[in-house]
Amino acid sequence: MTIRDRRGFTLVELVVVTVLGALVVAASLQILITNQRTYTAQTAQIQGQQNTRAALDILTAEIREISPEGGDILAMSSRRMTVRVMRKMAVSCLVTTDDPPVIRAIVVGDAFQPKDSVFIFADNNENTGADDNWISAQVTDVDPTVVCGTERAVDLSFSGQSGTFTADSVRVGGPIRSYLRYTYGLFKMGDGRYYLGRQEPGRDAVPVVGPLKAENGLEFVYLDDEANKTTNPAEVRQIAIRIRTDSPVINSVGEQVSDSISAWVFTRN
Repeated sequence: MTIRDRRGFTLVELVVVTVLGALVVAASLQILITNQRTYTAQTAQIQGQQNTRAALDILTAEIREISPEGGDILAMSSRRMTVRVMRKMAVSCLVTTDDPPVIRAIVVGDAFQPKDSVFIFADNNENTGADDNWISAQVTDVDPTVVCGTERAVDLSFSGQSGTFTADSVRVGGPIRSYLRYTYGLFKMGDGRYYLGRQEPGRDAVPVVGPLKAENGLEFVYLDDEANKTTNPAEVRQIAIRIRTDSPVINSVGEQVSDSISAWVFTRN
């Protein structure tokens, strides 16, 4: 056979092969795109479910600790709720009943500040628990430069409250507790999206869980002991919560991926 007798592919054959190859590649690419979209949507759905449950866990834990009758709900609306929660803790290591009375204490957690309202455990008779109670007082001054043994401590002064403290009631080793004030609500953050946020007085809100829907991502409904809506903080006995997540991801039917959860949480009393 001579070189002149060898034949290559015809133009028609090349066109057919090219078209068939393009169809196979296009089909494979479409499958990959579909799988990627499905995976992205499923991931967004799972993340949304995790966010709603995390937000609900945080709010549930806080609500179960507050006492509306005791004045723990400071402000409430459908989108935000301001509460005081027992977060500050200290243990007394020295008690003086001079004027002003001073309690030296080792602080566990957040620092105490002047004007803090505190509860101090009073044990009048160590042999019985019938007379134990919590003394309510207000800190007038804080000295953080002292120590208890080798431990850093603070001196809490209580000017004008001498009658509250007696040597046989506030004892060494007694706990001292106080509140922090938090506002939980739907806050717009720096990225332009909305989150369940927590704000302390005088500070910017920090994101806790999100993102949530801007218009109805978080809703509070306040109910009394007969499950009727109330606007009186002291009458609140349970709070209905609804949380809706937000996501830019679109699922296979062209809808925005989102998740929601509702719950009814009872307060402490």
